[in-house]
Amino acid sequence: MADLDAPEITLCRTIAGMLHAAELGIYQATGAYSKTEHGIIIDGDLPTTIDNCTVIIPETPLADGSSDMLYRVQLLTRIKGRLPVVRARAHRIFELFDHREYTPNILGISWTEEYSRLYFTADTQGRGMVAQNFQFRGRRQ
Repeated sequence: MADLDAPEITLCRTIAGMLHAAELGIYQATGAYSKTEHGIIIDGDLPTTIDNCTVIIPETPLADGSSDMLYRVQLLTRIKGRLPVVRARAHRIFELFDHREYTPNILGISWTEEYSRLYFTADTQGRGMVAQNFQFRGRRQ
């Protein structure tokens, strides 16, 4: 697990809060999620006991010149249901972040975009999944 004070973890917490505010899941910094909740987890393992969840994984930030940084984050979203349900959830997340200025408004972020997306067919328990990768252009902290 990464340093809890690292800028990329701060970014993940902010993303989790935005997903929670947009009713795309429930984020709690501590405690367990019930089987019926769509839990949002930061920098953890994809749980086997929860059908609906989003795991936010920080990637290593990249320096972009002397004062800018490129922060990258992967969102793994698993949902009980067929691929159209998964696609709809991915599109809602896309609309929240892609091609947005100053979103989220931390770390001097000026531009956000989704740079890749990969769908996975449902597993044997009927849970489909999508992996979305976002990059956030910000300032060095």
